[in-house]
Amino acid sequence: MASVLLHCPLNISRSLEEMMKEYCQKMGEKNGMQVKVEVQPHRPTEKGLFEMYLEKGDMPELIVGHVNDFAELPEGFLHEHFRSLPGRFPLRQELVKTGFTDPKGYFHPFAIIPFAIFYNQNLLEEKDLPRVWEDLLDARWRQRILMPDEYRMVSKIITTFMEAHYPDKFADFQQNVIHQGAPMDVVNAVDEGHYPLGITNIAFARISRNKNTRLIWPQDGIFCMPQVMVWSKKADERLLEIGDFLMSREVQEYLALQTFVPASPDIAIPQLLADHSFKLRWEGWEHYLSIIKGSKA
Repeated sequence: MASVLLHCPLNISRSLEEMMKEYCQKMGEKNGMQVKVEVQPHRPTEKGLFEMYLEKGDMPELIVGHVNDFAELPEGFLHEHFRSLPGRFPLRQELVKTGFTDPKGYFHPFAIIPFAIFYNQNLLEEKDLPRVWEDLLDARWRQRILMPDEYRMVSKIITTFMEAHYPDKFADFQQNVIHQGAPMDVVNAVDEGHYPLGITNIAFARISRNKNTRLIWPQDGIFCMPQVMVWSKKADERLLEIGDFLMSREVQEYLALQTFVPASPDIAIPQLLADHSFKLRWEGWEHYLSIIKGSKA
């Protein structure tokens, strides 16, 4: 039996799990093979499935979702255990130009998740908004920026990025931020006026119940997180069809509805992103993995 490990943000994990299980069942029946989809628990007290596989020394045939676990692999492990498939899953040109093509051919993005800064328009005037990420280090934001609980992926990633890019002032950022609740709790708190600023996954940040929130488009780009597909060397060639499914119109349009950047060149960029000429803050795979390595992300 082939194993697929799915580790994506909670807001898309359940839907992707259902879509993948349905597809894998049909694919298995067609090809005469069994495929099991395992989903990483989102509770912080539970051990990660990737870590459990690593301890056994036997990786699943396909890993879908966060790339962060790969940053901690021992030297040479990626080359020894995973397949390089350069060019197998073509990316949209906007992502190619930004540097999301893995030159080594291991990581195949199927979506990019932007992380958004947003604000309460009743508490802040446009002239007072932060224009770049470094502005969030200013003392005027002391205890005024709300983010989800520290164990949630968005908080891990943003905290890690801020420390890497502004090491001398990172303590200021820590003093400015309050961690509390799930992403939707953060949106509601800013929407209700309890905090002027919030940061979370754009799928949550783009809307609010009372419509008091607005997104900020940093001049230096939006921090983001790729969602990838990685195949082990033991994976049957037919399992590459799962990648074709994840790049299909059905899945890519679903991801675009979350205001994620779809990797497929056949699917339009979400209108909200296109209207603001968005720019992703990305400095390449080596840089991303080096920042994540050794962090709590």
